[in-house]
Amino acid sequence: MKAAVLHAVNDLRVEIVPDPSPGPNETLVRVQACGVCSSDVHRVTRDGTYRFPTIIGHEYAGRDESGRLVAVYPLIPCDACEQCRAGRFQCCANYNYTGSRCDGGFAELVRIPRRNLVPVPDGVSPQEAAMTEPAAVGVHAMRAAKMKTGDTVLIIGSGTIGLIAAQTACAMGAARVIPMDVAEERLAIARSLGFAEAANSRGAAEALGPIGDVVVEMVGLSATYNLAIDLAKSGGTVVFTGNIADDLTIPRKRVSTILRKELTILGTWNSTALRPAGATNQSGAEPTDWEMTLRLQAEGKIDLKPLISHNIALDALPETIARMASGKETFGKVMVSV
Repeated sequence: MKAAVLHAVNDLRVEIVPDPSPGPNETLVRVQACGVCSSDVHRVTRDGTYRFPTIIGHEYAGRDESGRLVAVYPLIPCDACEQCRAGRFQCCANYNYTGSRCDGGFAELVRIPRRNLVPVPDGVSPQEAAMTEPAAVGVHAMRAAKMKTGDTVLIIGSGTIGLIAAQTACAMGAARVIPMDVAEERLAIARSLGFAEAANSRGAAEALGPIGDVVVEMVGLSATYNLAIDLAKSGGTVVFTGNIADDLTIPRKRVSTILRKELTILGTWNSTALRPAGATNQSGAEPTDWEMTLRLQAEGKIDLKPLISHNIALDALPETIARMASGKETFGKVMVSV
């Protein structure tokens, strides 16, 4: 099969490799679409993967052995640690992960446990289904915030996940949703999705003041973590979701703000998709983040298509990642057809 294999940092090759062989409780998925995450760019150009060689890619969807379209949850839990026993598989202490710890989705075929397959409802395309992974991160953050109908929600960071979180907030009944970013290109996309109040985050604390019932940080910088605290109203909730890129420093005065406003500060990680081994989604059970994400897409309550800026073939992936790493062009979600 053809696959994009990372042999070393800055050594990504599209080549022919042996087809994977599924083991017990595993199956093969024939990949139809796989999205490029910023973490893929970092793995190729800076960080590497946990071993070499590795087929990268963790945002993907394809056809299972019966021909059914499925989204693939990339996290493979150990099922033995305390968090797994509690059903918090996204917090597994000893997880495997396709695309970084084992082979992933930039390939014609992927070997994956059957339980990691999430059926895609009618009306959702393979490309949209492939965006379930980043979309569910935004959904997970909004659900963790326990947002109430009528709340004002601020989203700091208007990339793919941030704009999905903003759409989710609307679907959950927010009265006012304000996506924020420093990039005007991203704010333009936010406005095209109907967010007329999309605002530049520079000077936002002074321009808006503490108005957020819920403030979600999606960037991962010390400055934006602090901005989230400033924008939350008394009794509000701050959700830290962006992977921190530098040391976080919170000045003493801002710590006093946290105390005086009695803020709830949460951290979220990944998303929920799995149930205990052997369990099924019985009627009336609480949906996982992945099930909710796909349902919101099928119902037209979130629209991921405008977030896709580039469609490329697998052979173009090494060059495209190099262009993304250069910072000379603006990219939304890059989708690879396999």
